Amino acid sequence: MRYERWLPLILVPFTVANLTGCGITDPAAGPDGSTESGYSDRLERTAPKKLARKEAEQRVEYLKNEDIASLTALFSQDAKDNHDLEKEWKDFFSRIDGKFTGYGGISFPGEGMGVDKEGVIYDSHLSINYNDSVTDTGAVYTQIGYYQTRINTADPRIEGINIFTVMIPGKDGEKGEYITVGGIGEQETTP
Repeated sequence: MRYERWLPLILVPFTVANLTGCGITDPAAGPDGSTESGYSDRLERTAPKKLARKEAEQRVEYLKNEDIASLTALFSQDAKDNHDLEKEWKDFFSRIDGKFTGYGGISFPGEGMGVDKEGVIYDSHLSINYNDSVTDTGAVYTQIGYYQTRINTADPRIEGINIFTVMIPGKDGEKGEYITVGGIGEQETTP
C-alpha cells in the first residue's frame, strides 16, 4: 500500500528519460552535446557499433533512394581508385528486384580492433548487415551489408567502406550469387 503512492513518482521520470533518450541524439556527442574528438575517440574505442549503427541508418536511406553519389562518397580511397564504383552501383541496383523500402534490423557479424601499448587505436573495422531487407515488389534479401575499415593507421587509404554486397537468392533451390560493389586492392579482371 505504501509503495503504490510512491511508485508513479519514481517511474515517471525514468519513463520520460527512456522515451526521450535523455536528450542525446548524436551518438558521437558527449553528455554536453559537444562533438569534440575526445568523446568521439572514447566512443570509437568503447562502442564502435553505436557509431556505426547511426551511420548504417543513414546509409539505408541512400540505398532506398538509389543515391549512387552519396554511396560512392562513403567508400575508401583505395576502392575509389581501383573500382568503377558508379558502374558497379548501377549494376547492383539493376539486379535487385524492386527498390529497397526497409529492413528488419541491423547486425554486426564481425568486428575487430587493434590498440597499441599506449592505448591508441591503430585498426578498427566492422561488418554491418541489414537483416531481412525488403523491396517494393516484396522481395526479401537476407544477406545485404558492407565491410568498413573505420581506422587503419598503417594504410589510411582503406578507411571507409571497402565492399558492399548482396546475395541474390537462387531460383528453384539453386545456389544464389553475390553482387559486390568495391573491394580492397585492384579490381580483378575477367578474361
